[in-house]
Amino acid sequence: MSDLKNKESEQIHILLAEDEQIYQKIIERYIHFFDLEVTIVENGNQCIVEAEGGKYDVILMDIVMPEKDGIEVAREIREKGIKTPIIAVTSNTWAEDKIKSMNAGMNDFLAKPFHAKKLARKIAYWTEQK
Repeated sequence: MSDLKNKESEQIHILLAEDEQIYQKIIERYIHFFDLEVTIVENGNQCIVEAEGGKYDVILMDIVMPEKDGIEVAREIREKGIKTPIIAVTSNTWAEDKIKSMNAGMNDFLAKPFHAKKLARKIAYWTEQK
């Protein structure tokens, strides 16, 4: 998708925090299809370490993860001053989950399962906001 290039025309780098391997593989396939880079972590603590140390354009984060859930992680990332857009990617589709996600500092919400084009639109939107 041609609109998935950042302003400096460098490759967009996504941090994916997802503990379920099936979703890791599906989302990774989508991201590679759009010629983007991805780093995958399997729990909340790894996500915090990567978000602090790496340069990511967007963070895709599951809400239910081991060690720290996505709500805790988003809150901690924001407390550290990290401004990277965070998109909740989750099977938890209750309105209450969306509200908790946004209150924790996430920027957007994408319910699983989803199509590659929907993911691409979300990534394109948030990389354009930077």
